[in-house]
Amino acid sequence: MTRDNLSLDGKSAIITGSGRENGHCSKPRAERVAKDIANEYGSQDTALHGAVDVPGTSDRLVKEALAAFDVDHIDILVNNSGVAATGGLLEATPEQLQSKFGLNVFETVYMTKSVVGMSPPEGGSYAASKAAQDSITASFAGELGTSRGITANNLAPGPVPTDKAKPFLENSDGNASAIHDHLVSVTRAANRMGTLEDIADAALLIVSEKARRVTAQFISVSGGINGTMYTSKGEFAEKAS
Repeated sequence: MTRDNLSLDGKSAIITGSGRENGHCSKPRAERVAKDIANEYGSQDTALHGAVDVPGTSDRLVKEALAAFDVDHIDILVNNSGVAATGGLLEATPEQLQSKFGLNVFETVYMTKSVVGMSPPEGGSYAASKAAQDSITASFAGELGTSRGITANNLAPGPVPTDKAKPFLENSDGNASAIHDHLVSVTRAANRMGTLEDIADAALLIVSEKARRVTAQFISVSGGINGTMYTSKGEFAEKAS
C-alpha cells in the first residue's frame, strides 16, 4: 500500500508541534516545515504559532486554520506536541511535571475540544500521534464515535533519530551509541532505526478513509520493540509480554 492510494484530497488537517524545539514550536521552523509538507504533497499549507498547552490558544489556532483554508471544519487533528521523559518521577520538579502534563496530556484535550467544537456533527478524524495516555484516547473514542463519527487512536512512535534523541543515539565522536545499537538489535522489523517517514506514513494510514473502522486503538510504530523500556538510570528493562 502506498501513499498514492491513501489520498487525503480535499481534507483539512492540523498537526501540532511541527516546528517544536524543547516541546514548543518556533514560528520560523514551523513555517519551514509547512513549506516542506506543501512541496512533498502538493497541498496548501499555513504555519500557525502558539503554546498549545495554554488554555484558549487552541481555539485561536483552530479559528486561524479555518480562515486560512477557507473551510468550516477540520477533518484531521494530529496531536504531535510533546516533551520527552527525562529523569525519574520522584525527582521531577513541579515545573517539570506541569510542562510534561501540559504538552503530553492537556494539549491533546484542549486541541481536540476546539476542533470538535468547531466541526459539524459528521466531520473529522482524530489521531493522537504520540504516546499519550490510552485512557484519554479511549474516552474520546467513546464520546465522539457514534455521536460524531470521529475516530480516536493513539499512535505511539518508536525511537527515531531526531535532534532530541541524538544525544542518546550518538556518541560525542559521531558513532552510534550503545543505546542505538541495542534498539536496532531488538527490532522485529527491518534491521535499522526507525525514521520520521515511518511515523508519518503510519499517521497517514490512520487518518485516511482506509482506517475508518479503526478507533480506540494503541498503535505502535516501533518496529515491534515498544515492549522495551529505557529507564532513567540508563539501563534497559524488558516489560513482561
